[in-house]
Amino acid sequence: MSKIEIDGFLSEESEKGRLNFNQNYQDIFDFSKELNQFCMKFMREQKIDWENKQQLIIKTLHIRILENFQAVFLILERGMMPQAKILTRAMLETVFILVALQKKPELVQNYLDQHEEGSKRTLKAFLQFKNEQLRAQVKENKIEENYIAKKNKLKEKELNPLTPKQWAVKAELEDFYSLYYTIYSNAIHSNLSALNDHMDESEKEPNLSFGPSDEFLYDVLKCGFSILFNATSHTALAHGIDIAKQLDNYAKKLKQFDKKYM
Repeated sequence: MSKIEIDGFLSEESEKGRLNFNQNYQDIFDFSKELNQFCMKFMREQKIDWENKQQLIIKTLHIRILENFQAVFLILERGMMPQAKILTRAMLETVFILVALQKKPELVQNYLDQHEEGSKRTLKAFLQFKNEQLRAQVKENKIEENYIAKKNKLKEKELNPLTPKQWAVKAELEDFYSLYYTIYSNAIHSNLSALNDHMDESEKEPNLSFGPSDEFLYDVLKCGFSILFNATSHTALAHGIDIAKQLDNYAKKLKQFDKKYM
């Protein structure tokens, strides 16, 4: 059997560890699957209105969140804690936008402005390549012409993209931002505090660690649950549907897990 110390998370030992994680946290993983099935069923039942820009964006963002939640589940099964935090942070950024767009449809323009601003920034970055081969590809694909065209198109237009914090405020999820987003941003930017995930402070001596961990597993999953509650609830509201009662039942179950794992 291939070992973690040789092949890391690609090893057979890691797969064996996944089975142990499922056994040790069977109740919370089963709950995750149950909630995921509910959200998948809801997603399939909603028809796509290609003419409703706000509804279409919200539905697509909901799909993105649901896929990311499933990815978090898969890597938490293997104890990949830093990676789970990074994905959870991405989910938070998405849910702020989704909820804000549902509550304030006029923000669709800010979302589109964010796309335009990002596209212009990307084209400009391509023009700054130092590598000769990359510069040749930029010339071949007429990136500079595209950048100039984009810049001229937006010259008379005042773009108003929003930051994640601004989206959170618009969504009325400031506390959620302060509680989770700031913490998990450390993980994605590899700040010093995030590197504690790779520290093993034994009684003998400190060491760097590599491999599975279940520290903060429930915290990450609980954040994911809260994101799914918000995303699915507000996606439903965007479609004129109220699923608050169904989600309340899941929220009650979650409180029972709080008593056990917090």
